[in-house]
Amino acid sequence: MMEASGKKKTNSESVSEALVFDAKIRQCFFNADEDKDFAKSMLEVKKEFEQFDDLLNPDSLLFSSKIWKVLFSDIFLKSFKKLKSIRLKKSVLNLLLKLSGGWRPRKRNVETISGNSSAILRQYKVEGLYVVCSIDIVKEMKYIQVLKIWDILPLEDIPKLKNRLESIFNRYTDDFINRCNETCLDGDLEVPNSWPPTLDIPRFKDLSNTEAESDLVGDTSDGRSYVENSQVNESLLLLKFYSLSSGVVNHLLSDREGRELDLPFEVTDQEMEIILYQKSTLILGRSGTGKTTVLTMKLFQKEQCFQLAEQGCLSSQNSNVGQSSSATQERTLHQLFVTVSPKLCFAIKQHVLHLKSFACGGSDSAEKSSIDMADFDEEESQFKDIKDSFQDISPKSYPLVITFHKFLMMLDGTLSNSYFDRFLEARTPTQGQLRSSRSVALQTFIRTKEVNYDRFSLSYWPHFNMQLTKKLDASRVFTEIISHIKGGIGAIEAGDGKLSREDYVHLSEGRGSILSKQTREEIYDIFEAYEKMKMGKGEFDLADFVIDLHHRLRHGKFVGDQMDFVYIDEVQDLTMSQIALFKHVSNNVEEGFVFSGDTAQTIARGIDFSSGSA
Repeated sequence: MMEASGKKKTNSESVSEALVFDAKIRQCFFNADEDKDFAKSMLEVKKEFEQFDDLLNPDSLLFSSKIWKVLFSDIFLKSFKKLKSIRLKKSVLNLLLKLSGGWRPRKRNVETISGNSSAILRQYKVEGLYVVCSIDIVKEMKYIQVLKIWDILPLEDIPKLKNRLESIFNRYTDDFINRCNETCLDGDLEVPNSWPPTLDIPRFKDLSNTEAESDLVGDTSDGRSYVENSQVNESLLLLKFYSLSSGVVNHLLSDREGRELDLPFEVTDQEMEIILYQKSTLILGRSGTGKTTVLTMKLFQKEQCFQLAEQGCLSSQNSNVGQSSSATQERTLHQLFVTVSPKLCFAIKQHVLHLKSFACGGSDSAEKSSIDMADFDEEESQFKDIKDSFQDISPKSYPLVITFHKFLMMLDGTLSNSYFDRFLEARTPTQGQLRSSRSVALQTFIRTKEVNYDRFSLSYWPHFNMQLTKKLDASRVFTEIISHIKGGIGAIEAGDGKLSREDYVHLSEGRGSILSKQTREEIYDIFEAYEKMKMGKGEFDLADFVIDLHHRLRHGKFVGDQMDFVYIDEVQDLTMSQIALFKHVSNNVEEGFVFSGDTAQTIARGIDFSSGSA
């Protein structure tokens, strides 16, 4: 007689118990979860007959017998979603689950791929396609071998991928390669080898060369060459990897609408160190290196820890008789994520929603976005449910993911006497209109009256003194005005939020200055002419708005929600004066701020960001 634990009791429970007791007396009783040989036999039968129904059962032996950690890449995920047949998808997933259980085929439908690191790279045939994978080593509680799945593709496309992977594997140390090649068997099963965490197992021969060199790898199939690090966002070194689990399998097989899957992916040791780091942090890195990913995962990790802590707290409170309803009221973690780009903001918001949905077991409890992808540049559509104030924000809006422009509007709405009240066209038409919901007229006013670089260069620059403008570049002058005269550290400390001529010219004596005193004198002449002309036109620039916010915050009190944690992405596109506004929404200076940016990529015109000044 066989028993599988976790089986529900039936009405004939007493009969079953009697049979079990009798079987134990006669020593004919076997527990499938405790008897390794019996469980192995059952698993072999399931694998032999490809019982795909178990793929959606998290209690299946296919998952409980998992030995290897299997990680699959972004490119595998994209290729998998293109597979037409549901049976083929199930066959591929069944193969991965069998490999995770230590099974290796007796027949040679698996081939090692020739090359310097041939033993690392393998290919498994599945109905005319090949799953390309490699043995790798990750550090968790210890160093341990894992199985990395790179792609599933036709035989003729394998050489191209192999050449790209070889350019990475050739940089690995001999010790790392040898440890990847080590095979450990437990009967017929191949099990991952492991080493103590105190052991030093370097991956790359020379890390500095790995980051600096560009290895050209010829591809004989189409005559093209690959430069592994020429496009950092396309590099195989920077691919996201996802851990195979019952939840992931369920997502992969149940997504029938063609929508993008956003699964929790594996992070590198360095990324995990940043995610778990408890102090305020500045993260610098080139585009595509995972800075935004780290910020998003750090935010999500804080959400998960808070929810676990709250569940424990509520359980303790509910166990006490006579506890008031206010004491057991659920609290909200106030997290704020700010980025400059509306497009990136929309993507981050969707990513957080998908992560929350996955954490709930893949349910649809997370709200669905009603915004069309074509409209995510329109802030009115993206934030229509979030009022222009930090007061009484709905708990459902947290974590709050907004653009920097929306952040400024919410600050303005929280403080008394809006900056825009001084402009007749922007005033609220009726007393009954709530400040929490800005009118379309105000948004139109901002778009038509705000001076950005394009308006500065087209409408202002041609009217300045030609003797000055012929020597200078419009972009350089606008940057000096916005980032230094009106947006630098010295400007914050000035009474009117602007550097005096003397203080601005004095910057030329700084070690990093590239502008002479004479050039700064000429730039300041243009600045004064610009300010006068701008006032005459009834227009403003973003620096004016920020200066006014600083003035009101100094002479008033911020009465909105205080943030527990604040994440600022694309910080290179903000001036120091703009960055300084965030200190008013969070008192958690030691642990509450994470800044992320790329000093080599400033998108916003007029911004001169320096990590040294940050």
